[in-house]
Amino acid sequence: MASKGNNRHVKRLASSRYIKVQRKTSKYVAKQHPGRYTYDTSIALVTVLKEKAGVVANTAEAESALKRGAVKVNSNVVKDPRYPVGFGDVIHIDHLDENHRVDVERKGAIKVEKVGAPAERVLKVTGKYVSKGNKIMLRLYDGTTIGGSNDVKVNDSVALRDRKVGSVVRMEKGAKCLVITGAHASESGVIKDIKQGSATRDATVEIESGSSTFETLLDNIMVLGK
Repeated sequence: MASKGNNRHVKRLASSRYIKVQRKTSKYVAKQHPGRYTYDTSIALVTVLKEKAGVVANTAEAESALKRGAVKVNSNVVKDPRYPVGFGDVIHIDHLDENHRVDVERKGAIKVEKVGAPAERVLKVTGKYVSKGNKIMLRLYDGTTIGGSNDVKVNDSVALRDRKVGSVVRMEKGAKCLVITGAHASESGVIKDIKQGSATRDATVEIESGSSTFETLLDNIMVLGK
């Protein structure tokens, strides 16, 4: 019988089109662990180091750098080659003193760009709950949870400094936004209207971008500021 377990790799020809790896250089590509992101919105850290950032020549070099603790994701040392990274994550390579940020391009495909040291990270709030001691906790787009306040709402964005919430960006008309998933991914603009959802219809947002407007799901966007 064929194996149906949690395989460590996937055939390149069958891999998600969103990670945009070369299909014929080898047979397999590392499969990221589940958890922080969905399969279509994340990529294995070892693949980023080899094929997106190009800071190592092969898997052996990547695994060696990870074992030495030379790679950090959002300031945390990561040693797992299949650690999932996605939109907004900043990868720091110690021995090169380089930072690479995971971003999106057309139709949600993943791209990685070399950047300077970011002062803060802006992340969308995807959930909110009350923990022990009546403490408000925010669940963020990258899968992490952080303490917050009751005035922060789901779909707002928060700017993180030293792993604490700094400023809050409201999901409202007139806010600048970036489409991070869907057919309009990588497009930016200003929110013109927010159409509330119902039991049979998802909430949508009308976005003005230059001289044109388009509509996308509320879940597809992240607000960046006024």
